[in-house]
Amino acid sequence: STQSTGKLNPHTMNSIAIFFAIIFINCCFATSGVDVSQPTYINAWSCLKGQGYTFAIIRCYQSNGRVDPNGVHTVYNAWAGGMTHVDVYMFPCPTCGNPAGQVSDAVNYLRSYNATFGMFWLDIEGPQYWTSSVSDNRNFFTGLVNQGNAMGVKLGVYSSASQWEPIFGNWAGAPNLPLWYPHYDNNPSFSDFTPFGGWTSPSIKQYNGDATVCGAGVDLNWYP
Repeated sequence: STQSTGKLNPHTMNSIAIFFAIIFINCCFATSGVDVSQPTYINAWSCLKGQGYTFAIIRCYQSNGRVDPNGVHTVYNAWAGGMTHVDVYMFPCPTCGNPAGQVSDAVNYLRSYNATFGMFWLDIEGPQYWTSSVSDNRNFFTGLVNQGNAMGVKLGVYSSASQWEPIFGNWAGAPNLPLWYPHYDNNPSFSDFTPFGGWTSPSIKQYNGDATVCGAGVDLNWYP
C-alpha cells in the first residue's frame, strides 16, 4: 500500500492557484455603481462609496425635452462624495424633434457649469415615448449619435432587446458604441445577455432597479 505524504502534487496546486486567482479577479476588479434620476447629495454619495459603489450615472436630460435642472449639481456631488467615475445619461424626447438640438442643449448645459463627466449615455427605452414609424425613429436616433460625435462626447447606449426592437425593429444602429443594458435579475454578471441590435457583448449591466441605498433612490449597476 502507499502512504500519503500530506503534500499536494503540482497539478493540484496549480488548479487551486487558478481557482483563487479567478475568485480574486471577480471579487476585486468587478465594479459596482448606481444611476440616479433625482437630486442626490454629497452625504449620500459618501455613504454609497462606503458601501462599495464607485461609479455614478446621472440624468442630465428629461423625457419632456428639457435639461435636467438637478443634473449638474448631482454630478458635482457625486465627485465630491468620492465617486471614481461619473457619467451622465440623456432621456431624449423623440416626439419633440430636433435630436441635434436636444444633444446640444444637454452637453452645452453641462459644459456651461464645468460639470466633468465621462460617458454620455443615450437612454433608449419606452416605445410609448417614440413615434410609430420605425424609419423616423431610426433617423432620430442617428441624429442623436451624429450630434454627440460632432460635440466630442463619449457616447454609449442604454437599452434592451425588449425596448430596442419595438422602437427600431431589427436594426444595428450603433453597434460600435458601448452598451449598458437592464435586466432586473439581481445578478451582477453578463451570463444572461443575449445579443441584439448588433451588440454581441455589453459594457455595463443594470441588475436591480428602484432600490434605496444610503437614503437615495438608485438603480444598481455592475461591470467586470
